[in-house]
Amino acid sequence: MKVKSSRLAAAFLVCALLLAVFFAASCGSSRPSYRVALVGFEEGEPGEERNALAEYGQRRVEAELGIEVDFMLPESEADIADLFTAGEDGYDLVVSLGQDSSLDTLFARPEDSEIATCALDFEVPQPVPNEDDAALVRYRVEEGSYICGYLAGWLSGRTDHPLTNPMPLVAFIGALDDPLVVYYNSGYTKGVEAGSEEGGTHSYFLETSEDYQQARAYAEEAVEKGVDIIFCSPGAFNDEVIEVAEKEDILVILVGTDRSSESPQHVLTTLLLRDDNAVFAAVSAALDGDLEAGRQVWGIEEGVWSLAPFHGHDPYIRKEIKEELREQEQKVASIDFT
Repeated sequence: MKVKSSRLAAAFLVCALLLAVFFAASCGSSRPSYRVALVGFEEGEPGEERNALAEYGQRRVEAELGIEVDFMLPESEADIADLFTAGEDGYDLVVSLGQDSSLDTLFARPEDSEIATCALDFEVPQPVPNEDDAALVRYRVEEGSYICGYLAGWLSGRTDHPLTNPMPLVAFIGALDDPLVVYYNSGYTKGVEAGSEEGGTHSYFLETSEDYQQARAYAEEAVEKGVDIIFCSPGAFNDEVIEVAEKEDILVILVGTDRSSESPQHVLTTLLLRDDNAVFAAVSAALDGDLEAGRQVWGIEEGVWSLAPFHGHDPYIRKEIKEELREQEQKVASIDFT
């Protein structure tokens, strides 16, 4: 009886091990419970350099949330339409970045699609297809622009930095084909006023972001008026402003990715648009069932912007202004920029 019992026990153990191996293999080869498609900035379009941050967001989602994310650079609207194919290997969420990719995504999405969709850093005044079924997220760039303005207002007219002069004047240059230009300008202007009681801002607007000649003319005019710091909204014209800054020995503040290496002495800092954090926030919200459809605004609370390091300018940014900037960041979400 003991021998028979031992054989039964051994047989039971073998069966248990075989079942464990079977289920482990099945789980290992099964489709992930949630799949995300991430549509980056189109090649050659504004924001293309931010794809590196988007890919970092992809890796962070995969590492921290354990979710499969496929990153793609669209070549046509048809490529995006394939993302909305339902089925066992289909996606649960499609996230797009920027104006061009997001418009293509919204036009490609079928009206009856049940796949969740989120367009990040997206803002257009007119209605768009599937607007009521997708999350359309505008970055609250006026918050970050306000911090940049506060910094510029503080430095301009002081002797803390060798490239500032005694006149408390700064400038803003933006392009009218950017739907966010009004937010950049309003935030920056308000920040300058808060950072300096005597500070003033000259605002210049280009017809398009590729109006290089006019951008150079505006930058040179600003310098003639005594401006020592120019804040630029994103656009190809930034290169012309940097050249003027190098020639006239003034400072510039840019938006997008950190470009200090291109002109270390003249790029004071950059308002970074943190697409990596936005991607993580969008996927996290979708997983929790909190990704709401419709137009919405994300700001510092969602971590969609931050200031780049001051690099070689750091010795001229006194402890006092750094503490002030931190205090301003704590309250910027509650500021009314209208």
